[in-house]
This record gives sequence, structure tokens and C-alpha cells, in this order.
Amino acid sequence: MSLTDPDARLLVKNGQGIAGYNVQTAVDDKHKLIVASEVVNDSSDVRQLSAMAKAAKKALGAETLQALADEGYYSSVELKACEDEGIIAYVPLPEGSARLEKQGRFALKDFNYDGATDTYRCPAGQPLHPFKSRQKNTSGRIEIRYAARVAICRSCPLKVRCLSPTTTYRTIGRWEHEDVLERHRARMQGAGELMRRRSGIVEHPFGTLKCRAGYRHFLVRGFDKVRGEWSLMALCYNFTRALNILGFDGFLAALAKRLAVCQCIFAALLQHILVAPEPLWTNIRPPLQIGRFVPA
Repeated sequence: MSLTDPDARLLVKNGQGIAGYNVQTAVDDKHKLIVASEVVNDSSDVRQLSAMAKAAKKALGAETLQALADEGYYSSVELKACEDEGIIAYVPLPEGSARLEKQGRFALKDFNYDGATDTYRCPAGQPLHPFKSRQKNTSGRIEIRYAARVAICRSCPLKVRCLSPTTTYRTIGRWEHEDVLERHRARMQGAGELMRRRSGIVEHPFGTLKCRAGYRHFLVRGFDKVRGEWSLMALCYNFTRALNILGFDGFLAALAKRLAVCQCIFAALLQHILVAPEPLWTNIRPPLQIGRFVPA
């Protein structure tokens, strides 16, 4: 608990714990503009992917969106939420998924799922059948458990690479929406170039603000004030980017064009107001009261 700012939370930065806020941004690939941003006090990024991607999609008025994020955003639930919104997410699989491989044991990707029979096939070619019951894992996901037969695993020549010393048969958990993760894993097979570009896209605003503006920390306290401060910094960054991309004369021309459209709309609206019938003016005219203002 922070004694100076109750809204701040413990964050880990460069291996050091500090009290602060977590700034989330969605940046476009072409111009490096901040399309959507938010300040949260959740120290983890794992629940932020779909919210930021949806905000960016709404701001752009796009039907589909390609979203790139680092490993810290990986979440099966978030990936499904993105897919449901027509957002194609690219997030590296966390290192934890390779734990079994580092131990020299078979991982989930070594087992082939057959949708027609609803079974898995292990590397030895033996089937794993599903249990009838469903169970909720530690993250709250509903999973279907698949298990091999004890007799088959006991005599299997690949037992050492498949089972831990304390287990007698192999089991696999399959999320009820595992097809979402399968499509994601297939996308990530050829996403090396996209992921290399990611850091050059989303880190551009942060690097610019830190190096050019010297903006290293928030100057105010409290959620509302911090969000306001970040909104001003994001606005200033986007304004500078627009000037750099369009040039000063180009920016003024674009602004004049937009103002001309607004003037036409305002003129048309004013014309409708001026020709409004007298009863309308009678109804909306506020009562006039006259009084004296005395300063405190």
C-alpha cells in the first residue's frame, strides 16, 4: 500500500519494485500515432489485450484489426475475446509452455487431436480418451481431461519422456475453446517478422516521450489526475507527430478543410433554427433573472 498515493500499485520495473501506474497504448503501424490509451493500476498486462484492441478498433472504425503484443499479454481468455470481435491477435507463447520441452518431455504440441473421434494420439500412437465430467482449472477455465490407459503407459518405451516419476499414466487438459488457441499457435508459426516489428511500433511513443520530453514519471497523484496527465502527454505526442508527418502548411490546410466542413454543418443547423416556428422559441427561451453579484 502506498502511503502517498492510495491508487498506485506495486509495479516491477527493471527488476525493481516501485509504486506507480500501468500505461496501456495501441499504436498504429504506419504513422506511430497513439490510437487508444488507458492508465490502469493493474501490475500485470495479462488482462489488457482485448480491451485495448477493442478501443483501437472502435477509434479507427475498422471491421477487422491485427493486434501485436508481447508475451506478457498472453491469455487464452483474452485471445478468444479478440477473436470474437474480429481482431487477429499475435502474442508469443509464454516460456512456461516450453517447460516440459526443456525437461526433455513431451508437451501438448506433441499430441495430435482428432476432432472426429474426440481423442488425442500420443507420440507412441496410443489414444487418450476424454473423461465425461468437466473441471475448472486454477485460472477458471473449463477443461476436458483426456487420459491414457495405465497398462499402456506402464509398458510404453517412451514412458521416460512422457511421464514424471510419480505418475502412472498421461493426462492432457483441453480447454473448451481450445480451437481458438490452435488457430493462434498456427498463426505464430510464421509471425517472426511481425513480432520483430512490434517493438518498433508500440515503443516509439514511449521512447519519444522519455528522450525528447524527459518524461520519466507522473507528476501528480490519484487515478483521475494521472489519467488526465497521461491524456495531455498522449495528445502532445500525437500533435507533434501530425506536424512532422504533414508539415506545418499541410497541417493548416487539413485543419482548414475540416473547419470548412464543420462550418457548413453549423450553417445548415443555424438555418433550421432561424426558421423554427414561434412556439418553439417560446418554449425554449429561459426565464431572465436580474440580480447583483457580490464577491465573497
